[in-house]
Amino acid sequence: MHHICCAECGDTYHLTPAADFQCHTCAHRITRRDIPLDGQEVWAVDFAGRLGYVTDPAMSLRAMDTATEDYLAAPDRQGRTQALGAFQEAFTAYLDARSVGLTSVRRHIGEDVRSVIESAIEMITEELNFGECEADIMGLLENASMDLLENPEITFKEIISKNYGISSQEISTWWGWNR
Repeated sequence: MHHICCAECGDTYHLTPAADFQCHTCAHRITRRDIPLDGQEVWAVDFAGRLGYVTDPAMSLRAMDTATEDYLAAPDRQGRTQALGAFQEAFTAYLDARSVGLTSVRRHIGEDVRSVIESAIEMITEELNFGECEADIMGLLENASMDLLENPEITFKEIISKNYGISSQEISTWWGWNR
């Protein structure tokens, strides 16, 4: 686990009874919302109560799957060696996450969810012979779903502005949706 250090003094943060994190040296506090992660990492607290981050176990499992496929498809010894190295790295990251109590439950990540939504939209549109209006509604549903996965606090107006560059009032006029 990589410890998250205080920006004020460089010491580690520790879990407090209030469920936030405080630096033992300078008493600077942060909450879980203040923890900057890249999407492939998750925060964790080790058994000493120190705040840190590890690779998301779901990402590690995905990397192990990819490394296994790469190994099986490798045309030569060098390719198999690289695949084994990638597998070992992913497995080490997975064990690191497990060592701080994170479960191995596999989370769906954005690209998996988007792929499933797109497949469902295509199937429903073809089977029900949907037209342009229904396709627009399905596209709006896809965009809203992905945005809500990324930010559960996002509003309808923000979703419309982000994905279409127009106001929510303007989109409500499409296909007579404002009736």
